[in-house]
Amino acid sequence: MAIDYSSDFIAFFRDLYRCEGAWGPLPLVPDFLAEFLGLAFKDGQPTARNIMDCRSKKEGKSSLAGCVALYMASRQPYSETIIVAADKDQAKDRVLRAVKYAVENGPLGAHARVYRDVIELSNKSTITAIPADWMGASGANPSCVIVDELHSWVYESARRLWDEMVIPPTQPHGVRWVSSYAGFLNESLLLKEWWDKSLEGERISELPIYYNQGANLLSFIDTGPESWRMPWMGDKYIQEIKAGERTNTFRRLWLNEWVANESQFIPREAWDACYSPDVIPLSERDTRRVVLGVDASTTRDLTALVGTWRNNKTKKTDVIYVKAFTPQRGFLRLGKPTIDLEAVRDEILRLHKAKQLDMVFYDPYQMGSIALELERAGIRMREFPQTNQRILADQGLYDAIIGQQIQHFNHRTLNEHINNAIAIESVRGFRLVKEKTTAKIDLAVALSMSLYGVKKYDQGIIHTMPSPIEYNWGEIAWHNIDSVAKFFIVDKNAPKVHREGVTWHNCKFRNKGCPACIDEMEAEGLFKEDDFYKDPEIIMTSIYERGVQQRLMVTEADRMEARARNAFSEGIKARSNNN
Repeated sequence: MAIDYSSDFIAFFRDLYRCEGAWGPLPLVPDFLAEFLGLAFKDGQPTARNIMDCRSKKEGKSSLAGCVALYMASRQPYSETIIVAADKDQAKDRVLRAVKYAVENGPLGAHARVYRDVIELSNKSTITAIPADWMGASGANPSCVIVDELHSWVYESARRLWDEMVIPPTQPHGVRWVSSYAGFLNESLLLKEWWDKSLEGERISELPIYYNQGANLLSFIDTGPESWRMPWMGDKYIQEIKAGERTNTFRRLWLNEWVANESQFIPREAWDACYSPDVIPLSERDTRRVVLGVDASTTRDLTALVGTWRNNKTKKTDVIYVKAFTPQRGFLRLGKPTIDLEAVRDEILRLHKAKQLDMVFYDPYQMGSIALELERAGIRMREFPQTNQRILADQGLYDAIIGQQIQHFNHRTLNEHINNAIAIESVRGFRLVKEKTTAKIDLAVALSMSLYGVKKYDQGIIHTMPSPIEYNWGEIAWHNIDSVAKFFIVDKNAPKVHREGVTWHNCKFRNKGCPACIDEMEAEGLFKEDDFYKDPEIIMTSIYERGVQQRLMVTEADRMEARARNAFSEGIKARSNNN
């Protein structure tokens, strides 16, 4: 006897749906899941307008949500199914991707057309992933809405989108299906509201399944170790996850429990594992060049300087410079403890003059008074404001420590600051916060800024071009030969003539081979044109000879020389065009 799949969701799921992964292609439907789905669908129709599947991570929630979307679209012609998440990429990459795989690899492939954001069935129904745009979503008439990871819907725009994505009364058998694990207390407010509504309802099964008649809401809220119901969630796998996750993260994702969004930033043992006896602190005659992170303060906190360097041998980032300035009592501020930023400025200038500095990342709030002076000295200064950039940096530091992609030399104060650090976890990642602890974490913040700079600008590729005033042509052979190839590459945005108010003193392209800056310096007698421009091949030979004398390790010399000559040619062409 033929199965009527339009009235049997479980049979549709088992027979017609296809899943990615080692347990595919046919989905696994254990007894607990069959019980939940039997309560969620009766005679093929959803038993509630709102159904929540709130289980722990990696329990197959997205695959099930994808099947709900495909089932609802296939059983009613000309219907509209919408997949929506906190952003469009999430909606496409998770649930819509699951539906596409099921269609393209299952028996329904002959009855559907798959496009980038839309799947169109032969019955003229559509499955669409839409962006998180509540205004654009207004006026929709969906019979099914799939909401993925409701814990990340934390902004007002997301709440408005949720309000728009209701099942209209003209769709008597429609459903809004929510798939999510727990969120953060005082942050994931929308999910918490509906989670609480679920628990206020009647428990209708030995499983944690609840029905709230007033909200027309059916929910499966599975928490704790009991939520690991799928056979692939074995003890060994869980123990591996637990060992690598922070306590609150493990509780939220893998136990499906609500947690505060603040916790210790890094387990002590994770930072200790990054220690390497091969990491040598920066010394007086060191030729390594650091990216410096500066977390400045003038009163209560320390002013922290941390420098990191990309180690091309280990392919890791080494922490090789750490310095902290503490507030001192003196004549400033009527004797109150104060940090003299001139001392910070002098230390940065010392590193620059020693040719041990690539660039500086700093918070403009405290460093603005000396940043311009440092930039005029030829130092590449990069503002690092308290924006989303901070979250990217702090998340990057966390990932580097957990993945052991960073090494340190066991600096006692830096160790203390890392272990003191408290982080707030948001939907975008971790962020270090000073307000949550009375202990010092300034060096940890400076390290985050420095590491961000190393990753973003890749020290092995981008080098500071020394100020032409101080430049000694021969000394270029004492550094990475690759920097020769970069030296005369003129930034494509560099002006041929400065606009009004811009001179070589404040031009942001001055250290990038700006032709206008060079001409102004020549006019002031600060920059002398010599045979370097007239015969680059001669000077290149001299540079390589000096490089050999200095016992530099020059690899792929022919390739490097070709790149360098091309670079010199670009510089010469730029000057010729300017003239």
